[in-house]
Amino acid sequence: MLSDHIFRAYDIRGIYGKDFDENGAELIGKAYAAYLQELSPNRKLKIALGRDGRKSGEILEKAFLKGVVESGIDVVQIGMVSSPLLFFAICDGKFDGGVTITASHNPQEYNGFKLQRDHAHAICGEEIQKVLQIIHEKKFHVPKEKGTQSKMDFREIYFSKLRSLSNFSSEKKPKIVIDAGNGIMGNFAPDFFRNLGCEVIELYCEVDGTFPNHDADPEREENLQDLKKKVLEERADFGVAFDGDGDRVGILDDKGNHYSADLLLLLLSRDLLTRYPGASIVFDLKSTEVLSEEIQKLGGKALMCKTGHSFVEEMMEKEKALLGGEVSGHLFFAEDYYGYDDALLAAFKILTVVWNSGKKLEEHFADLRRTFITPEIKVKISEHEKFAIMKKIVQHFLTKYPDALTIDGIRIEFGEGAWGIIRVSNTSAYLTMRFEARSEEKLSEIQKIVFDHLEEYAEISGIPEVELM
Repeated sequence: MLSDHIFRAYDIRGIYGKDFDENGAELIGKAYAAYLQELSPNRKLKIALGRDGRKSGEILEKAFLKGVVESGIDVVQIGMVSSPLLFFAICDGKFDGGVTITASHNPQEYNGFKLQRDHAHAICGEEIQKVLQIIHEKKFHVPKEKGTQSKMDFREIYFSKLRSLSNFSSEKKPKIVIDAGNGIMGNFAPDFFRNLGCEVIELYCEVDGTFPNHDADPEREENLQDLKKKVLEERADFGVAFDGDGDRVGILDDKGNHYSADLLLLLLSRDLLTRYPGASIVFDLKSTEVLSEEIQKLGGKALMCKTGHSFVEEMMEKEKALLGGEVSGHLFFAEDYYGYDDALLAAFKILTVVWNSGKKLEEHFADLRRTFITPEIKVKISEHEKFAIMKKIVQHFLTKYPDALTIDGIRIEFGEGAWGIIRVSNTSAYLTMRFEARSEEKLSEIQKIVFDHLEEYAEISGIPEVELM
């Protein structure tokens, strides 16, 4: 059982038992092994393998492992880990690749595979389709001998590396509420911050693949309500939320206010540019225009790219950027690090910058030009027709706004500093949108223009109503 549509832009992800099973996982393991061996022929290869806390993770790991080992590749199992810890293991252990068995923030019935090459470079886009092609053509590698299996724990090495990258300077450490959403970060984040001397209150930090309390997705406000309540009850200095596999973060201040990741990237950009004047910083095209303005004002190079962690990573490598991020909560670090997204490191750096400054988090944004911006808006769309519908949407708006940017869906410039983006989610059956303007009236106006057109498609549902101001 293995459906082609689970081979997505960034990873392989679908419903376990419907889209794929353990036999499919074994095929993916064989195809991944063949893919790596095509890149590095006539050489003995070794990869790291980990998984998150999902119920189907253990059986899928066993099946995937079988496929890789039978293809002649050595495998080091590193246990139940976050995706960033797996990435760290690849880099620190100088592995030829690595795989996390995870479906990130998707509901409990999902699972999947994040495939990496050496240096933790994501296998994405056309490269993932090559893995699928290997399965279709059954071009598996037949080795002279099987690979080996072993185990290794990278936890303390990883913690030590992160601690070396930033440092709380105050003797009095902050009080932090951590909401892991019952994802894998419950096994890591509380201990990491306690070891720094912080007071930590745990919320949903028991790893439970059924996600009984809320989705492990810090991008969505409804998943942050319990954290906000706990921050206020405990009079904590910060609230920190993680997604299911630990590569995305959400931050709340002492009043329970949530700050979108493009603002967090702005905070980190200011800090970075004090050490590296003129540094390049990458962000996705859903980010507030204030971010680009601030980076350029401080002498940095602002680089916009397609949404998706693999696309940010690719542009950072190409442009030698030291920092990157996207609105969904992925934040990437190449200053004395490896250039991938790491939510624990992001939380550590953000809290350090704020705490060492002696100012509240909200005060760091008090001098910014005011704009009116929506959170990410998601509307449901048919999984099998979403790309075809998106193509029609792009064609419609291009006729009206020929200067629109189409590197990822469509980003429409409406004039007067107003813009809106419409794109297809590569991981779920959604269209994702975001809008920004310099007045509430203009914000309502541009949303209505887009939503009125989306109403014409029966395949799209859950479109919000907008009343003109």
